[in-house]
Amino acid sequence: MNKELEKLTKKQENVFNFICNFFEENKYYPSYKEIAKTFNFNSDGTVRTYLEILERKKYIKRHAKARAVTILHNPNITPILGTIKAGEPTEAIENTESYLDNLPLLTHNKQKFGLNIKGDSMINAGIFEGDIAIIEKNHTIQSGDIIAALIDNEATLKRYIKKDNKISLKAENDAYPSIIIQNNKSSTILGKCIGIIRSY
Repeated sequence: MNKELEKLTKKQENVFNFICNFFEENKYYPSYKEIAKTFNFNSDGTVRTYLEILERKKYIKRHAKARAVTILHNPNITPILGTIKAGEPTEAIENTESYLDNLPLLTHNKQKFGLNIKGDSMINAGIFEGDIAIIEKNHTIQSGDIIAALIDNEATLKRYIKKDNKISLKAENDAYPSIIIQNNKSSTILGKCIGIIRSY
């Protein structure tokens, strides 16, 4: 459960929101000079004072390097408000437990990338056209894992099966045959599917 944060003044809130919005747009934090210019502050010292207040109130954490700030409470990310049962009804309580950006599937990692799903070859695994598969490179692959592979320069999402030193890529739809990986076929495993994102 998150503790109630100390309330910001309007000017402090404006500076904090600017930092959050700047990061959302640029994927890096604004410099002291960029903050000072936006709010017509006379010096970097004024910016430093605001950042010290935001840190004391636990909205950000500052680091030694330039632009090195961690946002601890980001108003631009979607909160997870609690748990809902898929069985019997239960009382709904709004209680921010975490944020979507904190989910392991969605946290930034240079080894992860997304692929749009096209086709119906994996429907029996609950993967449908229009889904986004989250793939992680350099992940240990075991027989039975769902992987993204490049076969003769064409990308495909299939279940990796290794049996008797033979490798096949199995579709999760009986209408599609398995792909047998042969020595004369150019193939590369791009990574393991670690999750699916779906919009309704």
